[in-house]
Amino acid sequence: MYLRPTLADRQGWCLFTSTPRGFNYLHKLYEYGQSKDHPDWESWTFPSTLSPYFKDDIEELKRTLTKETFLQEIMCSFQSYSGKVFPMDRNIHVSDAVQYDPKLPVYVGLDFGYRHSAAVIVQLHNRTNNFADVHQIDEISLKNIKTDDFAKALKKLPYEYTGIWGDPAGSGTNLQSGISDIAVFKKHGLRVNIRRDAITRNVVSGVSHVRRWFEDANGDPHIFINPKCKDSIQAYENYHYPEHKENRALRHEPLKDGKFDHHCDSLRFLLTNLFPMRSRTAGVIDYL
Repeated sequence: MYLRPTLADRQGWCLFTSTPRGFNYLHKLYEYGQSKDHPDWESWTFPSTLSPYFKDDIEELKRTLTKETFLQEIMCSFQSYSGKVFPMDRNIHVSDAVQYDPKLPVYVGLDFGYRHSAAVIVQLHNRTNNFADVHQIDEISLKNIKTDDFAKALKKLPYEYTGIWGDPAGSGTNLQSGISDIAVFKKHGLRVNIRRDAITRNVVSGVSHVRRWFEDANGDPHIFINPKCKDSIQAYENYHYPEHKENRALRHEPLKDGKFDHHCDSLRFLLTNLFPMRSRTAGVIDYL
């Protein structure tokens, strides 16, 4: 609407540059450059690895990124986010070997909600600077209860919590209690931490961040779940993207169905806080 008339006035040309993100409008423009039906267009993809300034460790990236993220962000490949959100496989991710270790810290991610309150309880193994194997040792799944009862249920479990992270929305006033959900937990001696920055709160980025624990770019798992966490397992298996409809762009944000999203949100709140997402910024080149 705006660029084409400007180019027509000056008989100019335009260069679009971006990182792929699904099969969106940018992909449509890219296809113009690959088609003989649009001779005025050209398009190319250049992986980051071609740059002489690329100094990152490829094997480390493959280990700590999902396959889709690695191909998209590093190899400049258009990827589709559809169907199941997490590549969850009970034969791989569910194990009786996942047990509480009293020598390790215990962390909690929780999602407040009157209709469905959820919490995931985990311990970390083989921890490095910004990564670790996650062992989910327990869960809480309660429906139609007050925040006070949710806090009591968490307090009743036989663990000493090193850190608890929850939904930033929990800092707002709860109509039932007159105070925030976080304040209710504080009354029970449970401090709930939250992060308000835009990177952490971004659902699409957060989900992509969590996916790497289910399967990294090498195909290896890094999250393992005790079989007693039945609701969490069911949620991870059934969490999915909205059905794609013809002539509509693919949505990258998972479906919020009120059934399977609560445990998945709890896990996202936990992992995006334990292992913060890095903000990627690019330098600006001044053209003379």
